[in-house]
Amino acid sequence: MKMPIMNDEYAELLGIMTGDGCLSHTGKARYIYIAGHKQDDWEYHHNITKVLFQNLFSKEINIKERKNENTLFIKFSDKVIFNELSKFIPVGKKYDSLEIPNMILKDASFFFAYVRGLVDTDGCIIFSKQHRKTPYYPRIELTSKSKPFLISILSELKKHEFYGSVSHKGKSCYRLELPGFKNLKKYQELIGFSNPTKRKKSAPSQI
Repeated sequence: MKMPIMNDEYAELLGIMTGDGCLSHTGKARYIYIAGHKQDDWEYHHNITKVLFQNLFSKEINIKERKNENTLFIKFSDKVIFNELSKFIPVGKKYDSLEIPNMILKDASFFFAYVRGLVDTDGCIIFSKQHRKTPYYPRIELTSKSKPFLISILSELKKHEFYGSVSHKGKSCYRLELPGFKNLKKYQELIGFSNPTKRKKSAPSQI
């Protein structure tokens, strides 16, 4: 199998894997795993994640659902793909050593695609009232157990005139916030959403 060179598709897949995926091994088996919400993420993983694996690795993957749970998952064993992805993503507990791959930082287009994959999986768009009766003020949030990782993401985003902060979210989690209409507009223009659930929520008619 010929390994893909870094491009926007590969960068986006790495963002997806960093957000809701993991690499693990049991004995000689090497597993690639991605989780998602059964309703909110079904179309996204079917039309984006599945296509990315096909385009990059010529790998046909299946999306399954957990009974009695609102969870879908992708899980398969492939040593070649595992070894390739492990060049960029920590194996096992990823948060202790999570960082933006150097290859991603070589091109702004790669970085934007990487962030798109992250936010489409591990992020959300929320609206607050800000002293009004109905929620209207947008915030893009990205959560992680690694504060240094989020700080590095924000640092890179600031180079492209985004603004925001990193703060605690619960006992063992952190969140990166990009508040306001200017951030949302810039995000839509430079990065965008591949996840249709998040894209629909960020549409002008929803704001």
